[in-house]
Amino acid sequence: MPNTALEANLRGIGDGARLEQLAVDLLGREGYDVDPTGVRGPDGGRDALLERSGKSGVLHCSVTSSNIEKKIRSDAESAADYPEEFDFFIFATTTEIAGVKRDRLENELADTYGWRVHIKDFARLRKDLMDIDNHDLAQEHLHVAPQNALDDPEQDVDELYEAQIDRLRERQPRYGELLDEEPIVAVHVIPVESVSDPPGMIATDLPDPPKFRSRSAGTEGYGDFIITAPYTELSEERFSEYVCLDGNGWVEAVTTKMTMERNGRYGIAWFIDKEIVSLIDRLQEMYETMGIYLPLYVYITIIGAVNYPIEKPEGVVGPDSTRPISENVFQLKRVKIDGWDSNIALALREPLYQLWNRIGWRNGSIHYSKSEDGFEWDPYRT
Repeated sequence: MPNTALEANLRGIGDGARLEQLAVDLLGREGYDVDPTGVRGPDGGRDALLERSGKSGVLHCSVTSSNIEKKIRSDAESAADYPEEFDFFIFATTTEIAGVKRDRLENELADTYGWRVHIKDFARLRKDLMDIDNHDLAQEHLHVAPQNALDDPEQDVDELYEAQIDRLRERQPRYGELLDEEPIVAVHVIPVESVSDPPGMIATDLPDPPKFRSRSAGTEGYGDFIITAPYTELSEERFSEYVCLDGNGWVEAVTTKMTMERNGRYGIAWFIDKEIVSLIDRLQEMYETMGIYLPLYVYITIIGAVNYPIEKPEGVVGPDSTRPISENVFQLKRVKIDGWDSNIALALREPLYQLWNRIGWRNGSIHYSKSEDGFEWDPYRT
């Protein structure tokens, strides 16, 4: 089944508060009167009191995805301890539960507590929202325009990225001009919201995006986008590096300052991984604060470095010399960030390993270590 805009935004709804608001409105369409209690648990869970046809019940909501059956049983047990007597129990979650397991769990809880039990899991919520009568709720709560609800947003995200790369091939930034002919390291972060229901903000409504490489930078607005760049370059509108936040929510971060010279040879600096991970970490925080819907799609591209290797730190065990990147536009594997608690460094490991493998470093990036439990982000320090 394609990952439609509606599905992507439902998965990325964010927290229990948003899920409760959506569930409450859907239940209202089904004839329930809802009295939100405002109670919120540490996992983002919420609950609200319900009434229909003279019978009372309780709604619990949670975006917890790990061990969802245990979570549902725990919430049912908590509801049974409330002073109110309930006739039914409804649980809403964006987790996908196999139909057989869901039905079995409903029957188990009904037998245990004497309630009518209904679990609105991902499949049931999706079905409700695909009903044409609920398209307005998809737009209100998930920022999905009804006419785009069944589109595949990943194709639209890829097309948006490719359009930006076509421009950067010609060394044309979003605004102004690039200062020199050094290789470009470009990072694009595109939320699904940018293509499913773009917010269309103007510069005065946008937050300051973080710096990329620069240790001293300012931010200035240009109509429907905003740029963070070094102060002198920002004033002259000639950039060696910048981070541009578009009013539709996507980011283009560019630097031509990721090269170094050693023994008369120029290469991409060995700390490229650390700079990219740090940037994405801060962008993730910015998006969460903005209230942008997940997922985020991350693209890393190196342009104009066909003859450049990566220069490793002295003293690091590895190849004595690395081979050039040998590709004018080297596009690394796309990464999908679908949780605000995602470990960015580990999420980016595969594309960064892809880069180091390309230049002959068989064991991958020097900034990760391997243990019995998997991989750890262990950035090399010099």
